[in-house]
Amino acid sequence: MRDTNINVLFFTPYYYQNRGNATTARRIEHGLSREGEVEMNIFSYEEMSYDSVVRERMEKADVFHILHFARFVKWAERNQVGLDKPYIVTSGGTDLNHSLIENEQRYLPLLKKAKAVTVFTQDAKWMLVNQYGLNEDFVHVIPQSVYLPAHDRSSEPLPLPIGTPKLLLPAGLRPVKDVLYALKSILKLKKDFPEITLLIAGANLDHDVYTQVQEAVKKYEWLHYLPEIDLSRMKELYEWTDLVLNTSFTEGQSTSLIEAMSLHKPVIARSNTGNCSIIRHNENGMLFQNHEELYQSLKKVLSDENFYKHLCANGYQTIIEKHTIEKEVVSYLNLYKI
Repeated sequence: MRDTNINVLFFTPYYYQNRGNATTARRIEHGLSREGEVEMNIFSYEEMSYDSVVRERMEKADVFHILHFARFVKWAERNQVGLDKPYIVTSGGTDLNHSLIENEQRYLPLLKKAKAVTVFTQDAKWMLVNQYGLNEDFVHVIPQSVYLPAHDRSSEPLPLPIGTPKLLLPAGLRPVKDVLYALKSILKLKKDFPEITLLIAGANLDHDVYTQVQEAVKKYEWLHYLPEIDLSRMKELYEWTDLVLNTSFTEGQSTSLIEAMSLHKPVIARSNTGNCSIIRHNENGMLFQNHEELYQSLKKVLSDENFYKHLCANGYQTIIEKHTIEKEVVSYLNLYKI
């Protein structure tokens, strides 16, 4: 394969909705466009039609890059799409932690035929190597980075709630995100912080979860929900908040935690493989396993100004050392050239 002007067709389930996969796709596209060695074409296969234009782009591509292998396999089966070019697969987390476990025979062939598989964490790599037999040299760990595009500051401000301290939980409404988990801990915390407010921000992706959130918003005056907003406006939310939460059962690697840390905001997250790949407890963030630990973590961070600053400083340093877009993009570019 030639060293310059590599034609990459990037398959992502989402690009236009503000979801984790869309954030990943936009970030990689932005980073690679600055390198000048890649012609990047994006195809969001859950949002766009598979037509002659896409087929022509597939013919012209040197390499395919597939994000979220489980969704891609289902889409390819529905549309009878075959892959006749070298391809790289990037696992977003849910496909690895749930789909592959549930139906190994359906999804593993795509991974084994790829020229490389990338994951966000070392634990994810060892899972593919030890449980599914992939070659260690074939699986690459490429941590996520931060991409928060600028927006027009003259636009109408977001309808953000008043109250202090201000907590933010950025997550699409899906069962795996468990967005109402923190309510019990916050109710207990209100004794110390009577004006506390929690904002859940993310797309409505599940009717049942959305209904539960709406009922909780009606019940608690300090709980608020903000529907999907464009990625370019996420920085407003991080600037507004005092602290960012993650309550997911599982995570591949949370972009919201990385984004918050890059903007000097402390993070508190549920202890799972993805979150533990970012957070060192009491050093650059806090991890919890139950409601009491979440309550104690919230109280400590919000009550101790020096500890608050300690987490912010160390969190930012983590991003500088491990999650820069330059490192991420060069890693993908090297794989395209293999």
